[in-house]
Amino acid sequence: MTSSDIRTTSVRTSTAWSGLWRGADVARPRRRRPAALPLVALGYLALSCWLFRAGWRHLGELTYGGNDAYLFSWFLRWTPHALAGGLDPFVTHRINAPAGTNVLWSTPVPLLGLVAAPITALGGPVTTLTVLLTLAPVASGLALFVALRRWVRDGPAALAGLLYGFGPYLVGASYGHLHLAFAPFPPLLLMLLDDLVVRGRSPRRTGVLLGLVVAGQALVGEEVLATSALAAVIGLGVLAAWHRDQVRDRLGPALRGFATAGLVAVVLLAWPLGVQFLGAQRVHGSIQPSGIAVSDLWTFLTPTPMQRLAPDSSVRGSLRFTGNAVEVGGYLGLPLVLLSLAGAIGARRHPLVRVLAPLGLVMAVLSLGDHLHVGGRVTGIPLPWLAGERVPVLRNALPSRFALYVMLCVAAVAAVGLDRLADRWAGRRAGGHRGPGTVRSGALTLAAGVLTAGALAALVPAPLLTTPARTPAFFTGDGVRQLPADALTLVVPYPRPTRAEAMLWQARADFRFVMPGCYCTVPGPDGRAAFHGPGDALTTALIDVDDGTTSATAAAGSPPVRAAYARLDPDAVVLGPTHRSDELRSLLASLVGCAPRHVEGVDLWLPDRCR
Repeated sequence: MTSSDIRTTSVRTSTAWSGLWRGADVARPRRRRPAALPLVALGYLALSCWLFRAGWRHLGELTYGGNDAYLFSWFLRWTPHALAGGLDPFVTHRINAPAGTNVLWSTPVPLLGLVAAPITALGGPVTTLTVLLTLAPVASGLALFVALRRWVRDGPAALAGLLYGFGPYLVGASYGHLHLAFAPFPPLLLMLLDDLVVRGRSPRRTGVLLGLVVAGQALVGEEVLATSALAAVIGLGVLAAWHRDQVRDRLGPALRGFATAGLVAVVLLAWPLGVQFLGAQRVHGSIQPSGIAVSDLWTFLTPTPMQRLAPDSSVRGSLRFTGNAVEVGGYLGLPLVLLSLAGAIGARRHPLVRVLAPLGLVMAVLSLGDHLHVGGRVTGIPLPWLAGERVPVLRNALPSRFALYVMLCVAAVAAVGLDRLADRWAGRRAGGHRGPGTVRSGALTLAAGVLTAGALAALVPAPLLTTPARTPAFFTGDGVRQLPADALTLVVPYPRPTRAEAMLWQARADFRFVMPGCYCTVPGPDGRAAFHGPGDALTTALIDVDDGTTSATAAAGSPPVRAAYARLDPDAVVLGPTHRSDELRSLLASLVGCAPRHVEGVDLWLPDRCR
């Protein structure tokens, strides 16, 4: 047996570093199965392909997440397009013209866009989004599996990875939140902090690795980076509280490692962070309102429409929670709560449990938000996150999203508990023991098996709702070449948070044209975040006619609407598929002054040819 085949929960470093595990139960060395990693990866991948099967059946035509899916499709195409063309990938005037937008204040996932650029070039951004959504739970779950193999057997580690990667939170994030759904970073951070603080590995090497993964995560999603940092600080505080006598010895090497990590991350992120916080179109203040996307007190035990096994009464109860079913992702289910509680008690001296059990509890409390919500009713009881809302950067995090760390901790603690139970059972069998102890171990094993099966059954996701993502042939064929390059084009339905198809169409057209409107984070009149540019009489009329709240005749007869159109003075006007196309066609024809030409699924006006 080689050293690479041995796994142990003890610290495999010098005696000077062994004190951190003092008082912890130490497991016997066990053989690690080399084939476990690829087998678990294939299992996760098969499960994820089944979960997103509708998107694979209609690859490039269906996706998940409504208008958020169009937004991410735009981002996935924009980053490689901008870099290949020598354009600024972070500030652009292609949308929200003429003011433009600083895309870093949205969620542009530039690293994923670059890595997946070959897929985008071959199949388009919707295909890329489906591929990345499929890989997200696989990568996330596999990261936790690899991390936990340091402490537990392959089986419990694989179970924990399954719960983490395919739990309600990350599956819910698949609905339009790619930057949240792709979450291997927290388990990677756990491993690197273990290397740096506990195992005493090279501060320089570990610091460089930590800096690289921090920079990578920042280019996937800053919110997960910020909240992971918060969880890490709390976890390190718990670790220090357990081992106060070791803090002084560990502090120097740890600080050197963190300094190295900070230096690496700052060098790699200097350009994007400089543009984000010092560049054009930056926003100020909180991006999201507080007190809405929080966990209700009953969230952890109440299934939502996201679960396949969800009684109607429970679903009705969950719909009373503030936020929406996608953001209410903290459901654990009673079997998993009991399983993790048993693990926390049975393995209470295990070093990982001593840190992650308190951490999971703290993150659960923080996920409740600034004031306690009970059954959808907001009480006046203040909670610790009230202080978090005053911390710059961190205040933009949504408390309900701390469910990511709650599930990680719960899954890890349950895995350790199952591993310790397996230790006891294997020890009794190896020793040939028979008697009451063996019967008791058998009963515990049976109970653990029932709870594990119940936990998995309770978390089976409901079929995912899909979003149509077809693009008119005009934008993907030669038709779009009728537009002059970089033409200011009024695209209708007007792009906004509730109707963002035009952003997908622009991406599929390789950004040939510039358009007003967007679904993106831009500064409002007061500098605070808004999710679309400032409106005028024209945009209001286009939206109201599209929504059916006013008629084309009334809008066309409005002098402010005509004046706003004259100020915009677009080079082209394109009307794509929409429910009220006749009304919108009538309005646009009146504004442009001529009838459109129908070209490959759209109505096209070139105003210069109407004059």
